Amino acid sequence: MDPGSGFFTVQVGAFRDPANAERLRDRLNATYSPIFVQQYDSPEGLYYRVRVGKVSGEDAARQFGEQLRSHEGFTPFVVRLDEGIPAGGNP
Repeated sequence: MDPGSGFFTVQVGAFRDPANAERLRDRLNATYSPIFVQQYDSPEGLYYRVRVGKVSGEDAARQFGEQLRSHEGFTPFVVRLDEGIPAGGNP
């Protein structure tokens, strides 16, 4: 299977406080869909990741990430949806 195929999402934030993640989700919900808030239990504690979109193909997801960077000021992080690992295999 082509590692660049499949569905991807763009992570735009990770918060220790779930209320902060929910506020960001609510702010973005007017413009973008879908928006996920996913819990992540890291060695440093529990985080709430805010992820935007369900995009087919890694290249399209990277372009969407750049749109989020230019319009919203985020540092986007592209993640494969079906495997839960970052695009490109980085941890």
